[in-house]
Amino acid sequence: MLRRLLGEPSAEQSEQFRKIFHLIDRYCGQLRASIPDGMEEHASIYRLEAWARGFKDSLNELEQSQYAAAWFSKRVHKQFEEEMDAGELADYRLHVYFYKNAIVRVFSILDKLGYFMNELYMLRTERVKPRYSFFTVLRQMRTEPSVQDLYDRLQKIKAAYQEPLNVLRKKRNLEIHYVNVEMLDDLHQTKKHFTKLNGIEDLEQSMAVLAQGCEMVYQTMTTIFEVSYQRIAHSGMSS
Repeated sequence: MLRRLLGEPSAEQSEQFRKIFHLIDRYCGQLRASIPDGMEEHASIYRLEAWARGFKDSLNELEQSQYAAAWFSKRVHKQFEEEMDAGELADYRLHVYFYKNAIVRVFSILDKLGYFMNELYMLRTERVKPRYSFFTVLRQMRTEPSVQDLYDRLQKIKAAYQEPLNVLRKKRNLEIHYVNVEMLDDLHQTKKHFTKLNGIEDLEQSMAVLAQGCEMVYQTMTTIFEVSYQRIAHSGMSS
């Protein structure tokens, strides 16, 4: 969709996306096959299936936001806003818009995966924390012996991407909760190295960190649907 707005041809689905979409479709098919017909009796299973299929749209939206942010970043060459002409300044602001959008979507997908796992594996994370994130669910998984293999694999992915996730989380929080004294101080520390001109961030570095965050999401989703499918295939029913 965004590529069309940018005058770009539609992209062929990457091998990574094809794998994730295949895993989701395979999981949903096995989930359906494990129950007889009857919406009311198996409403939770149908809800899980709808939730799982929705991740395909979420991934597309993340990838398109990442692509658009990168596309506009390549059109920005000046280091200070005051040095940009109107066209370059507009491109920079569009980059920032899609960059922020991509960051929010990284954590939105992770939190949706957390809610999905919480229901699928009946972790009852809401008893520990009414409003919880993916990372809260991950901690809750440590208390459930039946999901230790999945927990170990997800924890390994989280640890591998801890540094870029921390950077993106801080930026996400700055975007959503701007009036935080600690974050404002961080922003001041960044700005004070510049002159009175409004210097922009290192776009190439920012996009590299974003790419790592996206990769963490892709690996996490791949792992969840690989393991979840195996559980259904072995038991004949979701737990």
